Amino acid sequence: MSIARWAFNIQQPLLLENIESLVTSLTYEDSDDSTSRPPTIVPVSNLLKFLPKSECEQFLEFRQEDDMRRALVGHLMVHAFFAAHHNCRWQDLVFERSADTNKPALISPEHLQGVRFNVSYHGDWVIFVGEISLENTMVRLGVDVMDFQDQQVPDSFETFTACFQDQFTIKECEFIMSHTSSGTSSPEPSSDAPSTYTASENQLRRFYRLWCLKESITKALGVGLDFDLRSIEFTIQDEEETVKPILSTVIEVHEPTSELLPEEGWSFEEALLDSDHCYAIAAQTEADASGSVLDGSEIQRLDWEQLLKDAVPAPIQIA
Repeated sequence: MSIARWAFNIQQPLLLENIESLVTSLTYEDSDDSTSRPPTIVPVSNLLKFLPKSECEQFLEFRQEDDMRRALVGHLMVHAFFAAHHNCRWQDLVFERSADTNKPALISPEHLQGVRFNVSYHGDWVIFVGEISLENTMVRLGVDVMDFQDQQVPDSFETFTACFQDQFTIKECEFIMSHTSSGTSSPEPSSDAPSTYTASENQLRRFYRLWCLKESITKALGVGLDFDLRSIEFTIQDEEETVKPILSTVIEVHEPTSELLPEEGWSFEEALLDSDHCYAIAAQTEADASGSVLDGSEIQRLDWEQLLKDAVPAPIQIA
């Protein structure tokens, strides 16, 4: 397989044992008892020690820790990917924000600047995809993750979806609205999830599923909000999402067909991360490439130890 697919749940506590051997000093939460033993859980801000100062400033702007966790973990996943799959030393990786997309772009090592990667985060999860092969068969790569619980839907689901009618084709709208059964089983592995969803909940899940697919392909294309999402029509053949990835979804490109969006070579992976989150990966390969880069295996779920396996603290910069 020529791409890495990683998922990280930000609700995992950062344990002292995960980071203590990697840094010379740690920051703890304020405690009234100065003689108390160091806590077993440490603030996520300690992870900034693994990034150069120029990359840390953006994360210090977040007011909520979960927001910092999502963005910071996503950035660390990029570092971890190049260290694990492209034999880079953590401390040799240099990134800067792209002026066009405001996303991290690899500056050094130069021979890896063409490697495609993409990050998405929403709710409890951060998702990363990255190109392992250097054969340059990958044309585009994008990923998106959605939290089903993020939006408070008004009493009328029709009122909610009316705000997005110009983003979906007629066929896609029919897919969203058709699922009215209240007996849909909740996916594994969440043992405490409800066993059924209401009609409006099922419709909302379908809405998010389609939105996730559209976001994944726009991220692969690198286009902005002015892109006509109705030019992409998804046909979803496996109606119920599962933890096991679905590869059967296909697209049709409608007029006006842009040179930016050739219809050939696209493949998609969809799956549930838990009962409240879904993700989608869009990958386009060259027309003469053999087979899909998506093989149907489950996405790799990382813990802190795996994420920080190759991490090295950044040198202390003296003003």
